[in-house]
Amino acid sequence: MADIRIRSQLHRLDPPFDIHRSVTFRTAQQINIQASCSIKANVILNGRSSSRQCGISLGVDTYLKEWCYFDAYDGFIDVAGQSAFAQGTFIHGGGGVVIGRNVITGPHCFIVASNHRFDSLDYPIMLQGDSRRGITIGNNVWIGANAVILDGANIGDNCVVGAGTVVTKIIPANSRVFDHRQRIDKRIYDNEHDY
Repeated sequence: MADIRIRSQLHRLDPPFDIHRSVTFRTAQQINIQASCSIKANVILNGRSSSRQCGISLGVDTYLKEWCYFDAYDGFIDVAGQSAFAQGTFIHGGGGVVIGRNVITGPHCFIVASNHRFDSLDYPIMLQGDSRRGITIGNNVWIGANAVILDGANIGDNCVVGAGTVVTKIIPANSRVFDHRQRIDKRIYDNEHDY
């Protein structure tokens, strides 16, 4: 159970709650946790955001299993509530991540709301900045183990995303999507560059 010290550091923490003593809060004053949330061992929450008062908001009955890592990364992560994130789920909120109610993930899912730019051949990719469009996940969505949801994705209500699927676009409501790609899309450089 989280002690009174942790409670005073957070922007908001509504009782009752179940927070394991090993949970790490970074930029705690920008984290909002509503009632009946359960956060298990070794979870890391980083609320850092310059765009919102709270970089991370967990709605009522949100459940984070062991080893989840949620980082607002100067954007935000909003979970409406009554959702469960399996072990090792990683959410990067740079462009903003909005997650509806009754969403579940399998273990080791990645939700990443930004993308590195790679337009120039004159500069290393790490120096070209990033783009941020954000991610929206509707209500009643199941995201299978090892799925990857990338910047710009929008998943409608009542969807199932198969294990290992990479989502980069709009998935209409009431859909199932499975990724069976095993090909190289294209080469991004014609010449070898030494960075």
